[in-house]
Amino acid sequence: MRRDMTESPGEPLRKAFVVLEEISGSSKPLTLSEISQRVDFPKSTLHRLMRVLTDIGAVVRLETKAYELGDYFSRLSAVRGKSRVEEFSEAITPHLIDLFRRVHCVVSVGMLSGARVRYAGTLYNREDSRIARTFRHPVPVHRSAVGRLLLAGSSRDWVEFHEASSAVCVRGAMTNPSRIKREFELIGRTGVSCLRSEHNPELVEMAAPVFLGGEAPSAAVAVAGTVSRTNLRTVTRTLLETVGAITDNLAEAG
Repeated sequence: MRRDMTESPGEPLRKAFVVLEEISGSSKPLTLSEISQRVDFPKSTLHRLMRVLTDIGAVVRLETKAYELGDYFSRLSAVRGKSRVEEFSEAITPHLIDLFRRVHCVVSVGMLSGARVRYAGTLYNREDSRIARTFRHPVPVHRSAVGRLLLAGSSRDWVEFHEASSAVCVRGAMTNPSRIKREFELIGRTGVSCLRSEHNPELVEMAAPVFLGGEAPSAAVAVAGTVSRTNLRTVTRTLLETVGAITDNLAEAG
């Protein structure tokens, strides 16, 4: 099929990245219709783009006919070696396995990567695969318990977080400065961040920090599950015990 002669040579690539950004920024897989509504491309153009992106593994078409990011870009970055979060998750794997066995929830470890959180070392049961999917790709800091916890414990001012999350213009984003300040203060007192999903209030993520000698946490261990199946008090206590053991062991090893 011939390309529209009025279209610049780089236009298909630009459109491909627009589609990838929409899929990456979504907390759930998107159908072709949902993508079309967000990017406002002709259906014929979108069909061609999705075929190419699927062929190279940049996106994956699920059985539900919705699309999510594939492993194409992670395979490219793997050539440059493991990321910090992957190396860190491997170093604390025994602790993650022990936590997973004790809480029977999805367990992962996350670090800040710019304005997003990157996860690695995710452990989950088959029935929790849908929940674990949220940890497969980087997510905006305001949509993650790990992101909020690491920002609350860092040297960044809470107003900076407010400005960043407001700029995203995502429905449900926590953009009220007073609310952000109260949440960050609560995280500072308890050492734990707890966040329910914007799209499914039954899903909850909890995170606790791991310190490697500095005042600010270097990473966070996350536990996620459904509210009906998760004893928040027990999970919180076990999570704090785990990150305490991780911090102590890493300090001794260092």
